[in-house]
Amino acid sequence: MNKSSVYYPELDSLRFFAFLFVLIHHTPVAESIPAWVTLHEYGWMGVDLFLCLSAYLFAKLLYIEFQEKGELNIRYFYLRRLLRIWPLYFFFLGIMLLYSALINRWQPHALIRSLGMFTFTDNLLTLAYGSYNNILHANHLWTISYEEQFYLVIPWALRLLYRFRTTTVACSLGVFLLLGMCIRAIFIYYKVGHPAIWVFPLTHFESILGGFVVGLGVFDRYLDKISSWIYLIAGLIALWFVTTLPNLQYIQWNLMYTYLLVGVGVSFLLLAAVRGGLGQISTLLKNPTLRYLGKISYGLYVYHIVGRALALNITRVFVSTDRIIVYPIVLLLTTLMVTVVISTLSYEILEKTFLKIKERFTLIYSRPV
Repeated sequence: MNKSSVYYPELDSLRFFAFLFVLIHHTPVAESIPAWVTLHEYGWMGVDLFLCLSAYLFAKLLYIEFQEKGELNIRYFYLRRLLRIWPLYFFFLGIMLLYSALINRWQPHALIRSLGMFTFTDNLLTLAYGSYNNILHANHLWTISYEEQFYLVIPWALRLLYRFRTTTVACSLGVFLLLGMCIRAIFIYYKVGHPAIWVFPLTHFESILGGFVVGLGVFDRYLDKISSWIYLIAGLIALWFVTTLPNLQYIQWNLMYTYLLVGVGVSFLLLAAVRGGLGQISTLLKNPTLRYLGKISYGLYVYHIVGRALALNITRVFVSTDRIIVYPIVLLLTTLMVTVVISTLSYEILEKTFLKIKERFTLIYSRPV
């Protein structure tokens, strides 16, 4: 059976840059370099870029499926997500649970944390109990729970939206935006501590919403008239403006527009990349090496905390921690190299096997395995 194929190589490269933001956020920084400090403190925006890219592809690919088949195969959607996310996730989680038990022995909080991770409610437990890390090198995987909760809703919501007129879709998304912002305002008013707003889907949603808006083409008749360069510049300005505001851990009213600006910023970067016409930047985003690194970006994200731990041991052998500029640079580069090696092996040996099975349930191809 012939299947349609829609592939945006630029999005793979953007995924890699999203990972780089997260990597810089999670590694030590040279305090004497202000730009690096800013990237370190606000590198969490890479997570939002990941979310925006995923939402865009879901909206775009499922719409093509809906147009061609007249309906969405929701069972296949969930099977594709399972085969993409679960094998690596549970493989890594199992190893980290064993490692944590050996190093720290078994602690009561580890049971709560592991139950949350196995049931994809880890972010909700973080909401209830605060940020804690009882499973070594796995604290960042609350985002998987966050995404899985959105997956429960995405195909059903999109199937409904595809039947609406464009104006109705825009109004529906607008209502959701206002509802989410009202819930976030309640959290801020009652001073609900960080990271509650960050990890709760109904208070941290603008990047996913932005990906849907772009993927559904809600405002295409207006957006098509604007140069890709304008989107790129506007996106970068929006993200830069976020870095001038107090960071996420400060529960203040500025968070009402911090999340909104991040959602707008990453959505504009997505628009610029997809529409192309950016000269050497578009050429760079189609670079085969960057595309491959984007292809393994899920593994890069999962393994990078382990990569950092290994890189710390390697770097200290060759570079003194007293070298306040050289040491962080070498550590960052070593972490990147170690993580790329681990992720490449994981992709080629573990993930690719399940991705080939995933192809059986793929109706619209989005990328060669």
